[in-house]
Amino acid sequence: MTPFYLAADRAFLRYIEVPGEGPPLLWLHGWQCSSTGELMAAAVQAPLRGRRSLLVDFLGHGYSDRPLDFAYTREEHARTIVTLIDGLALVECGIVGHSMGGAVAVHVAAARPTLVSLLVMAEPAIDPGGEQPFGGQAEVQFAERGFSEQLDAQSVEAIANPQGIRAAHLGITRLVDPRALYREGISLERGTSPSVRSILGKLEMPRWYLHGELSDPDPGLKSDLAAMGVSWKTVPATGHQMGIQNPAGLAAAVAEVLPASWSE
Repeated sequence: MTPFYLAADRAFLRYIEVPGEGPPLLWLHGWQCSSTGELMAAAVQAPLRGRRSLLVDFLGHGYSDRPLDFAYTREEHARTIVTLIDGLALVECGIVGHSMGGAVAVHVAAARPTLVSLLVMAEPAIDPGGEQPFGGQAEVQFAERGFSEQLDAQSVEAIANPQGIRAAHLGITRLVDPRALYREGISLERGTSPSVRSILGKLEMPRWYLHGELSDPDPGLKSDLAAMGVSWKTVPATGHQMGIQNPAGLAAAVAEVLPASWSE
């Protein structure tokens, strides 16, 4: 576990590095998750063996700090990742972002377009949800009561199916700061300006959308992405939680889209 101090936020971002060669892959996790908990299993699979990876936990998640005054929006998470990239003096990297992390990855790529040479988005949150999250609870209500109630409900699901996704995911969610989760949920529902989708369409590096075979994408999404120059790849035997459901399949999909120049 490696700490990286964010002076502007007076907090430590933490990541696990998988040693390897070539430009590193930065793995950015989804909402209610952590890269160290959700994506590690994919990063160490055989198709990516020998590839350097950095599995970063966003502030408020996993092993990273939980500053109370951080906004926890996608844009602010992206700022911290850009600071990490600059602080590590990376000259080239790829990004694998899942769900919320996919949207963060778009912002990072837009901030460093000549440095990010590959953008892989696993069912990213590129559009706003448009619904009122948390049943209309205020942040203080959710932090004091709503989060624990959510965990209790998820525990019931986990106990009913001990081998299921919920049982695996619950341990990761327990490590999320409730205020972070709340602010991110509000941000995801409201969207950004300009939108993540519009930013994605202006990027020029190779961009891939990974779709879980068991997921049900929005009608027209594949053609919309194709019009932006975003390629589509299906990960077999998985739904949205592909890092947990089929880490080998996720790793294989990522390995298949690595730039040929990275092997030289």
